[in-house]
Parts: sequence; C-alpha cells; structure tokens
Amino acid sequence: MKNIVIPILGAVSIVSIGAVAWLLASPPSVDPRLVKLESDLKEARQTIAQLKADLAKESTRHTANITPGGNLALSQTANSTLATTSSEKQNLSQLYSTPAMRAVIDQQQAAQIEVGYAQLFEQLRLTPEERAHLKNLLTARQKVFTDYNVQLLDPNLSPERRQQLIEEARNQHSVYEATIKQFLNDENDWNTFAHWENTKTERTQFNSVGRGLFEASSEPLSQQQEQQLIDLMAEVRMSPSSVGGLNDQTGTDPNRLTDDVIAQQLQQIETNNRIVAERAQSFLTPAQQLTLQNYLTQTQTMAKSGIEMSKMILRGANK
Repeated sequence: MKNIVIPILGAVSIVSIGAVAWLLASPPSVDPRLVKLESDLKEARQTIAQLKADLAKESTRHTANITPGGNLALSQTANSTLATTSSEKQNLSQLYSTPAMRAVIDQQQAAQIEVGYAQLFEQLRLTPEERAHLKNLLTARQKVFTDYNVQLLDPNLSPERRQQLIEEARNQHSVYEATIKQFLNDENDWNTFAHWENTKTERTQFNSVGRGLFEASSEPLSQQQEQQLIDLMAEVRMSPSSVGGLNDQTGTDPNRLTDDVIAQQLQQIETNNRIVAERAQSFLTPAQQLTLQNYLTQTQTMAKSGIEMSKMILRGANK
C-alpha cells in the first residue's frame, strides 16, 4: 500500500536549457515523426518572434513623464533604443514568463508525464488513486522545475544569485525525492522509480524514434535487448569521462553558451554514439547493429538541431 500524503512541496529545480530547446527543435528527416518535429520547430520560431515583438511594443508604448524624484523619464524614442539594444541579449526569463509561452510549455510537460511514465505506473502496480497521486506529484514537480529554469535563463542574474538558485534547486530536488520515496513506501519500488528517472532521456528518445525504426526492420529488438540498449546509452551518457550536458558546462548561465561549448557537446555526442555502437555488438545481431547506427545518426542530428536552437534562442538568431 502506497503512503498517500499531501505534502507541502518546496519549489525549485533545474530544467536543462538544451532540453527546453530540444522540445522545440528538430532536423529534417524522411521519418514522419521527424517531419512533424520540423513543423513544430517552424511554429516555435514564429511564436518566439511574435513574443519578442510583443515585448518590444510593451517597452515603447509609454510617453515621457516626470518621475517622483524629479527626473525626466525615458521618452518613447529612448525606450525604443534601449529595447533594440537589449534585444541583442534577450531576457528569456521575461520571454518564457509570458502566458502564451507558459501555456505551450505546460501542455507539453503534461503530455510528457502522461506518456513518459505510463509504463512505469504499470510496473509499480499502482491503483487508480495511487496512479493519480503520483502523476500529480510529478506534474507539480515539473511545474516548479520550469519556474526556476525561467529565472536561470535570465542573462542578467548576478553570479551570487545564480549560485543561490542552483543551491536551492539541489535542496528542493532532495525534498521531491524524499516525498516520492515516502509515497512509494517500498525500497524495490523506489529503486525502480530511480532507475526510470536515470534512463528517462534515453527512453524518451527510443520511444519517439528508435522503436519505430527497429519494429520496421527485419529484426526487431526483444524486450530484453531494448532495455539493455537503453541502459547502455544512459551509462555512457553519465560516464565520468563525459563533459556533461549544457548546464554542466555553462553553470546554467546563457552567457557561457559559447561556440567552444557547443563544439564540445557535439563531439561528446559523437563519441558516446561510437561507444554505444561498439558495446552493443555484444547483444545485437549484425542486422540490428545497422538499425542502431541509423537510429544513432538520427538522434545525433536531432541533438545538433536542438543545440543550435538553444544557441538561436539564447544568443540571437543572427549570431
């Protein structure tokens, strides 16, 4: 029996900057799923452009006036000039806080939780009430993750404030872990959940692209092979020799998303894929290895597109 409680949840964690962009970005591909992602990317660009235009209008709509301190406030022309200057370094905290963008993000996250954890709910043998409660916990957690990620996207944060937010995120991450572990009320179930969380990135990619490729091939993966592949990819990604994700290299600071960081990220993905392909030979047939190579190529292209989208959003489309 799960321990269903209504905890007072703290509020903070970090969502990878690249992850937000990955949701919006995708490469062209003959795979219909990737074609759909490309359509989503185009729509996202249009949404971002409109939101930026709205922010610029908001900053220039006031006329000159006298402040309480007796100083002449900025005129519309001066505001427009500042808006143009600040557009070179968009405050994404303001951008992502708009109702339109938050609605898009909330909708995506709700769908991800519903789809991404459905199989886990079955493995944990949850009752309908327990399933609803865990889903609510995960949804609430994801929402506060986004709230703090929005703050961390602000390029004008002081180093002290950014570090403070990161520390708070780490502390609150522990709060969420303890809350979910208390709810599950079983060590084996907690280990199952923890493993699911650690392999979430690889499982999401496999479900969206890999499964279809293997099912359409002459030799689909068995359930055991599928799990071996997901575990292997997660293990390689979390290897001590890895440079880590964008957050690891930038400290969540958009100003540190340099060309060198992007190049290192792309090189790490290529290296990881080579290691996965080599080690997967121990449990995949030659035909399955060919399908795996196709899958790795597609996910590498998607990752590159996602990182470039991050660069476009964080540094400006023309940089």
